[in-house]
Order: sequence, then structure tokens, then C-alpha cells
Amino acid sequence: MAVDRSLAVRAVAAVFLSLACAAVLLRCYVRIRLVRGFGWDDIIMLLATAFYIMFSACMIGGSLWGTGKHFTDLTAHQSVVAMKYWFLCDLGYALASILSKVSVCLLLLRVLIDPIHRAIIYVVTTITVITGCIFFVFCLVQCSPPSYFWTRFWGDETISGSCGNLTAIQVLLYLFSAVSATFDLTVAALPIVVVRRLQMSRQTKIAAVSLLGMACIASVAVIVRIPFVHTIKNPDFLYATVQIAIWSNIETGLSIFAGSLATLRPLFSKFTGSEVTARLHYNSVSAKLESSRRCSRRPRPDQESVTQLAELTRSAREREIHMGKHSGTASVHSVGDLSWQEGGGDVNTSIRVLQSWDVSSYRNSRGNV
Repeated sequence: MAVDRSLAVRAVAAVFLSLACAAVLLRCYVRIRLVRGFGWDDIIMLLATAFYIMFSACMIGGSLWGTGKHFTDLTAHQSVVAMKYWFLCDLGYALASILSKVSVCLLLLRVLIDPIHRAIIYVVTTITVITGCIFFVFCLVQCSPPSYFWTRFWGDETISGSCGNLTAIQVLLYLFSAVSATFDLTVAALPIVVVRRLQMSRQTKIAAVSLLGMACIASVAVIVRIPFVHTIKNPDFLYATVQIAIWSNIETGLSIFAGSLATLRPLFSKFTGSEVTARLHYNSVSAKLESSRRCSRRPRPDQESVTQLAELTRSAREREIHMGKHSGTASVHSVGDLSWQEGGGDVNTSIRVLQSWDVSSYRNSRGNV
């Protein structure tokens, strides 16, 4: 009886597709209904999920036609259809992997403030995107015409075409795997460095690192897949490369699942009744940053007071000219945080401006002094 790995291919694709879709749906619920902060990282993660659905659907379809089986156990038509599904899987994997990592990058940029940390994220993400795009293009044009990737298995000598060197694809897959693993490990390390400096309990720190660094678990699948990359040069392609298909699907599914799970803190807090940590809550962080920017642009209280005092003094002088030497009754007036007294007398009307403001408000606007 021939060995058939197609069931394992279908099972892995179905399980991780379900996990990823469930996590993304919960992510959308949290961002739209709870925190009301649906951003670009969410949009890009939705696109990554769409391509992952394509990847998994083609993987399941390919397993029904021959992925996981020996070529000797398939008809020419089955081999062609299975290889066509594999070709589409390559494209779906590359796009889903790139977009999921970009989404995780944008998620971290929401909470990272240190310029060095942000620069690190920008650099590793840029390298990952460039490498992924090169891999995608190479998969797309590895055969000329591209359809020759699967039609060559018809066994019809009238079908003409050519495919590039498989060694080049193998090297690119090694490179993309190494870059992806580096990205994931960087994503895991940065939250540890950031949270370690924050003033919070150890339990809260562990929760924060777990949520922010969860997207790195996809690196496990990347590392496990590396020893199987050489199988793409095996003539019995559909059977030999099953491990690459399985671990690539697990990698992308975990990346989407973990990247979305890292945004579900408000949902967990809603059901457990605990407080949402402000440093992990996007809206809170954004509000603080925006408040900080506004405060930096706002004139200092003493500057405002000096301006208002100058205007009041000028107004007082004009009033003194008009009032002349008539006597008047002293009265006290106030505008905002300033107050002044118009004093009457037998000879002249004098105006005395008193400067005052709320010292506590001044301290709050300047920080602790």
C-alpha cells in the first residue's frame, strides 16, 4: 500500500486556518467595538488573512488531487492539477507571510516610543519585506511561461517551456527563512527590553511581554522547516515536499494567530473584570502621546499671563484717560485666572492689576516639579 500524506496536509491546513480566522475575527471585534481604534495594522492583517485563506484552500485542494502522494500513484491530469495548486500555494504563502509581519511591525510601532527601538523595527521589517518580495517574484517567474510549472507533467512533448535552476529557489527559501526567523526573534526581544524598564508588577510585566512578544512563536515553525528545504530538488516533488508545505502553513497561521491574539487584552479584561493596562492599550497610549504633543505646543502659563497682563494694563491706561479726575467706587474684576482692582478716590482713578493663576494647574502642565 502506497504511503499517503495528503490527510496530514488537509488536517494541518484546516486546523491552523480555523485558529487564524477566529483570532482575526476577535481582533476586529476588539478594535471596532471595544477600543474603537481600527488601524492600518488591522487592515493589513485582514489582507494577510485573505491570502492565508487562499494558501490553505489551495493546500487542501492540492491534497485532494495528489499533494502528499507519489507521482507513480497519480495520473498525468492529477499531477498537473496538484502542481498548479502548489504553485498558487507558493504565491499565497509569500504574500500572507509578508503582510502578517508588516502588521506585527505596525502593532509594535503603536507602543514603542524610543527612536532606537522604532528604527530596529523599521530595519528588520524592510529587510523582511524586500526578501519576501524577491522570493514572491522568483516563484512567479521561475518557469517560462509560468504555466509550464505544472503543464510539464502532462507528458506531452509538444508543450514547450523551461524552468530556472532549483538551486536558486532553494537558496532564496533558506534566505527568506533566516530573515523571517530574525524578524520573529527581534519582535520577541524588544518587548522584553521595553517592559523591563516600566514601573509595574512582575505579573503585569510577564503579561505584557507575553502579549507583545507572542508573534514570535512563528519562528519555531520557520526553524523546524529549514532542514526540509532541500527536498524541493527531489524528483518526487509532491510527496517529498510535504514537510515544507505543512510547516509553511503552520508558520503563517501562527503568525496571524499570535499577531491577532496580542491585541485581545481588552477582551480578556472585559470578561475577567481586570483593568486594561494603559501601556498596552492603543487608545490610551495614543491619547497620552497626543496630549504630550499638545502640551509641548501650548504656551507656558507664565507666557499667557504676561500677554493678558499687558492687554489689561493697556486697557487700564485708556480707561484712566477717559475717566479723568472723577471719583469712583473701588471694584474687583476677574478674567480667567487673572484679577484686577479698579480703585476710586477723591482725586484720580487708579487701576491696580493683580497677577494670579492656579499653581497646581501650572505644576500639572509642567510635570512634577
